Amino acid sequence: MTAGRMTAGVVVCLVCLVSSMVGGCATLEELRQVQMAQRNLEREKAALEQDLYDTRTVADSLRTQTDSLADQLAVKDQLISNLTDENDGLEESFRKTQGVLEKIADRNVGDVSPMSGKLPAELDAALRRFASENPSSVAYDSAHGTLKWTSDLVFALGSDIVKDTAAQSLRRFGEIMGAAAAQGFDIIVVGHTDNVRIGRDATKQKHPTNGHLAVHRSIAVANVIQRHGVSAARIGVMGFGQHRPIVANDSDANRARNRRVEMYLIPAGAFSVGASATAAAITGAAADSTK
Repeated sequence: MTAGRMTAGVVVCLVCLVSSMVGGCATLEELRQVQMAQRNLEREKAALEQDLYDTRTVADSLRTQTDSLADQLAVKDQLISNLTDENDGLEESFRKTQGVLEKIADRNVGDVSPMSGKLPAELDAALRRFASENPSSVAYDSAHGTLKWTSDLVFALGSDIVKDTAAQSLRRFGEIMGAAAAQGFDIIVVGHTDNVRIGRDATKQKHPTNGHLAVHRSIAVANVIQRHGVSAARIGVMGFGQHRPIVANDSDANRARNRRVEMYLIPAGAFSVGASATAAAITGAAADSTK
């Protein structure tokens, strides 16, 4: 029986008792029944008032939670909007920068270029021996004075920490480039990645894009070489990210080939010789990219 039905029953009982009392003298028992019915009504009323209070309290709590969740949702929506705008800005900036680099590549920016002739015989022989001692990880192009390391053998995926096994070969390369026969040459370290975007949040915090990862890997390699005989003034670093693949990124094997670190030997001071021409090319290319 619900509280409403109980209340109705008690009211009917009271009506009957009152009618009986009006019609004649009420007995003591009838009076007690009226008093008991009244107490029951008061208890039911108190219970209903408590139920109403509890319901209102729950409703207020739910309303507060709803308002709080709505505020949190609004903050997250704003954060998403801000991050989207920031990402769009970064992508636009990257596209403009890439355009500048491509324009520079098409212009004469001075005497900075890979070797067009053979290296000195002593240095060439040392690098040939070095490559033959590391056939699975190093490829040497004597015609252009370039060496290529397979990135997977130098770094773990998404990392810029040089593996111990790769550090040994980089140390030996540093010793070769620190010798007298190599003093007439500087080194440009160039990092490349595949086209798989950075996915893990922890990796993104350190390397937001493949471009960042490529440059950070170049810096890590340069640091190892510097610790083993090559002056920092002789080392430059670059990173092209996924934008200079040597094969299509259409299979795991090809993506592994595109993940690489290249080293170019150039005549010492070549960057300084071409500095003014390079600055002019950068200025002109940047102006063109805004048109």
